[in-house]
Amino acid sequence: MRRNTMLLLIVVAVCGSSALWADSLTLAGETGLALQLTADSMLRNSGAGAVVKGSVSLTPVEPVKGGLTCTFYVDDTVKLVSARPRPELTVNTRELGDGLHAVRVDVLDGTKLALSTGQLPLHVVNDALLNPLLKQGDGGENAGLVKLRRKVLLHEAVFFDNREADLEKHAWMSGGRLNITLTDLVRHTGGTIIWGPSEQYIRVERNGITIRVIPGSARVYVNGQKRSLGQAARRIDGRTYVPIRPMLALLGVEKTHWNRIQHRAYVSTK
Repeated sequence: MRRNTMLLLIVVAVCGSSALWADSLTLAGETGLALQLTADSMLRNSGAGAVVKGSVSLTPVEPVKGGLTCTFYVDDTVKLVSARPRPELTVNTRELGDGLHAVRVDVLDGTKLALSTGQLPLHVVNDALLNPLLKQGDGGENAGLVKLRRKVLLHEAVFFDNREADLEKHAWMSGGRLNITLTDLVRHTGGTIIWGPSEQYIRVERNGITIRVIPGSARVYVNGQKRSLGQAARRIDGRTYVPIRPMLALLGVEKTHWNRIQHRAYVSTK
């Protein structure tokens, strides 16, 4: 009898707060593209992203326009490519393992990025009775999630000359490459950005090198000569993102190192 009472108390403690838990929630990316998450167990929307367990289905909140393609990523690995208006990806979080993961959906118009959620943190906590995130009330949530937030920022961190960059927009991974805005790149390495006519291209100048960047294309022109970034520059929410290593190399900054263990990019401009 005592054991049954204890189990009942545990279930009430974990499931009883309707303000914190639900079987469906919405996460919005920086460009306005939002995902609906539906779980067969429980979901929680914290300040550091979604806290989930069990199987979770992800689908765009609004139907995607015809002719566009959705690509779903989990931890930067492609899991689903679909041209359906409301594609749906089901993720078994038990296969991911407890801890911090990331999901992202890119909407492409041909090869041009139309929309993206950016990296959305997904914290898996299937070990409900042992994980402290599931035992927190409203008042103590922030303190328990400080470490989680740091891990999210650490995953996206860029260091210029051994100083952590103060980025206007979070860096994110795509195809194994770290992307940041041109504004952040130039601001931390020196140089000038000049917008082209009708925003069809951006001109970047540094130390006598002039690069014309074309949003939606991997093609760039370095002092008039055609070169490639290896990945298309992407225009998202009024910002142009470029893969940091090849862009810096074209600007004459060759010392860029990616630390796989720390998930940090180190750039030396000297």
